[in-house]
Amino acid sequence: MLSDLTAHLESEFSYPVDLETVVEQSGDLQIEAPNAADTQEVGTILEPLGPTSVDSAEELFDMVYGNLNDDYIGRKYYDDRGSPTEGDAPTDTENVSF
Repeated sequence: MLSDLTAHLESEFSYPVDLETVVEQSGDLQIEAPNAADTQEVGTILEPLGPTSVDSAEELFDMVYGNLNDDYIGRKYYDDRGSPTEGDAPTDTENVSF
C-alpha cells in the first residue's frame, strides 16, 4: 500500500542505495491502485529508471510515487473550481461538479 511505503523503505534499506538493490529486495512489493486490477510492483516502476543511486527513503518514495501510472490519478483533468483551461489543455467535460 502506498501509505505504508515510506516506513518500508526506511526500515528495509541503508542509504545511499542503488535502484538495482531496491528492485532485487523489494521489486515484488505491490502498490495498490484505486482499482485493484491496476496494481503495480515497485520493480516495474523503478526498472525503467536505470542504474541510479538514492540518498534517502524520502527520495526513493518520491521516485516511486512520481513514476506511478495514470491509474493512480483520480479523475484526470478534473477541476472542481470550474476554471477555464488555457490553450489546448485537455479537460473533463463529462463530469461536472455543481
